[in-house]
Amino acid sequence: MSSAPTLIFVHGAWHGPACWSNVTSQLQQQGYRCLAPQLEFCGTQEPVQSLAGSIGQVQDLIAAETTQGNNVVLVNHSFGGCVGSSSVKGFTQKDPSKLGPGSGKVVGIVQICAFTPASKTALYDIINLDTPFHHSGPDGWELIDNGEPIDLFYHDISPEDAQQWKGRLLKHSSASFKDRESVYAGWADVPEMMVAAARDAGADFTTKSLDASHSPFLSKPNDTVGFILEALGDFDQKSSRS
Repeated sequence: MSSAPTLIFVHGAWHGPACWSNVTSQLQQQGYRCLAPQLEFCGTQEPVQSLAGSIGQVQDLIAAETTQGNNVVLVNHSFGGCVGSSSVKGFTQKDPSKLGPGSGKVVGIVQICAFTPASKTALYDIINLDTPFHHSGPDGWELIDNGEPIDLFYHDISPEDAQQWKGRLLKHSSASFKDRESVYAGWADVPEMMVAAARDAGADFTTKSLDASHSPFLSKPNDTVGFILEALGDFDQKSSRS
């Protein structure tokens, strides 16, 4: 059996890495190296103007791990799917242009309620602009102005916990939702766990449903861990055959 890959967790819009803590703690106990960066598309003092910096943050982590010979799996949530998928460019068996001799590689992507965009496709090209729960504000931040965050993200956890997580939401850059140039369909380069359009485009997909809110890592962390472990087993089998 091959050595365990490093897991890089990419959070979604308005969130930070703490949202993964119930999942990463379990996986670390099972021997997995887990990295969960705070990405600059939210939480900065001023809104960033593209996704390039956030993608670069993840690519720096991928490069550091693969240079040491470690394989990597990206675990992306929601908007993090745009960033995580874009970050694998050059680090896969299909496109090893950023890998050196003896390097590890990105062997898979796990999408959890995550967007799977085509290259050069912004989030605003994907969502239904007639009924979004968020809009661009005049100061460059994306505002949740058409919905209650607890109902949108946390409706199946306790009211006390939901209120706590609502209070931890961060400001999110509007420009990151509109950036097309930085987005790359990296899901086509490695096996991925999200679907019809991407599968038709040649992606290797396995899907699984879970009766949970948009934040299953909070409401059903054990099931989320099980889903990730199932994906890792699938990636390991496919990697050993290639």
